[in-house]
Amino acid sequence: MGIIRRLRPAAMVAFLTALLVLPTVSGAQSAATPELRFLFAFGAVTGPEDKPKLVAVQNETVLRSGDRLKFFIEPKTGMSVYLFHQAADGELTVILPADGRGAALPPGAAVYVPVAANWLQLDQQTGLEKFHLLVSARRLEQLETLLARHATLTDPSAAHSSAEAILNEVKQVRLKNRNLASPAEKPVRIGGSLRGPEGAGMLPDITRLASDITAAGGFYSRTFTIDHR
Repeated sequence: MGIIRRLRPAAMVAFLTALLVLPTVSGAQSAATPELRFLFAFGAVTGPEDKPKLVAVQNETVLRSGDRLKFFIEPKTGMSVYLFHQAADGELTVILPADGRGAALPPGAAVYVPVAANWLQLDQQTGLEKFHLLVSARRLEQLETLLARHATLTDPSAAHSSAEAILNEVKQVRLKNRNLASPAEKPVRIGGSLRGPEGAGMLPDITRLASDITAAGGFYSRTFTIDHR
């Protein structure tokens, strides 16, 4: 049989107060969403090869066939990153996560897309193209499942239906997070100098375009629309 000890009135008041306060604190802690912090750059190289010009890609940026594109992201906090391309004809290509790897990136894991000295290059098919970027402090498991399945499809009809499902899931995720405060973005000079060399035959380093992004709500989403001419 357990032992019941009688509390004095003052002690009883303190005991009941503690019972009322502690669950509230615990609940607030469990409901807290981790803050997102990361460096991000999306750049394009335009113009002739002997005089390349580096520009930041924003929404509705005008680019032309032959222009080259590159992404850079460096997490300051743990996060999951999702990036995919939607062509003018609706074809959707998964960029991140790539090669079957998970979407989670640890702090300090700088990622270039594509890797090393490689660049994406716009082909001859013109029209409006979109790059969808989603960054989350927590895994977006349903989106991960859809993206992983999409990367394995070869039938055009199945790929089209899959693309629609992915875009619908993105819409739902954004609606779920629509009340979050707007993220803070500010330009940043990484290490006070460029990360990569420049010279004859070398393309400019896009890290000079990097912004330091903070999302207090643990979620960041952006769509870049390119007017490909």
